[in-house]
Amino acid sequence: MIDLSLIKVFIIVYETKNISHAAERLNLSQPSVTYNLNRLRKFLNDPLFERDKFGVKPTKLAQSLYPSFSKSIDEIEVAITASQNFNPKTSTRIFRLGLSDLGEICLLPSLIQYLSKEAPFIKIEIEEIRSSKVEEWLVDGSLDVAVFNSSYTVMPRIESRNVFEERYMCIAHKQHPRIQQQPSLEQYLREKHAAIKSSTGHIEIDQRLKELGLKREIMLELPHFSVLQDVVSSSELLVTLPSRAAKVYERNSEVNVFELPFAVKPFNVSVNWYNHRDDLEARTWFIQTLQNIFKLL
Repeated sequence: MIDLSLIKVFIIVYETKNISHAAERLNLSQPSVTYNLNRLRKFLNDPLFERDKFGVKPTKLAQSLYPSFSKSIDEIEVAITASQNFNPKTSTRIFRLGLSDLGEICLLPSLIQYLSKEAPFIKIEIEEIRSSKVEEWLVDGSLDVAVFNSSYTVMPRIESRNVFEERYMCIAHKQHPRIQQQPSLEQYLREKHAAIKSSTGHIEIDQRLKELGLKREIMLELPHFSVLQDVVSSSELLVTLPSRAAKVYERNSEVNVFELPFAVKPFNVSVNWYNHRDDLEARTWFIQTLQNIFKLL
């Protein structure tokens, strides 16, 4: 009789196409994954996976076995999950949450406050979103959930649900010598700006200005919105950023918040996840918790 744990190793290696990523998903060492895989190879008399420059690729036999193996393990895990209900009050589970810097500013305080009361033993690990990597991280289990503006990211294997619509606003120091009320387009373009690097995915403002045949003068480029508060408080630079972050800065520092003097299409912030079979009830609870918190922001 075949050991079911070998089938689990096979499925995770097949889905991740990488031994080290499979080891992380399974919470095993790489040698343990290789050992179990070799046991299955011997049992089936087939290499199952062959190395390539990206990791491993399945053999024809592996491709034919995966659907039935996957379905069988899925049914077993659903039955186990049904008999072991997740309880957030007592769970010590670790959730790996991918956030943009906007999410860190707006979501984290409310999330930690909620968890301290409703799920006091749960631990959260935060990873900074990289749009080019987020699908891979969700699929291989490096992240449980990712919250960010996914408008420009194509992720065919990922489930996604919009949680709120966001728009851009402008902030300036309260003692700014020239910007004390709603700036005109001419004033906005005449001032110098601090901006977030386009490589982070924040490209809407300069794209829109380009469409209008305009360009702003960016004096300072930064990797995160989270470092902008001190910049605005100690300079005459204007900063254009999502409205929820702008309102946080307005509450916590000496800044004025203004509407933009030109139209920019709003964007959706979404909760994104991959439908892993394991720990389904816990992940569903976490996704629903994030959605509920966002409704209150």
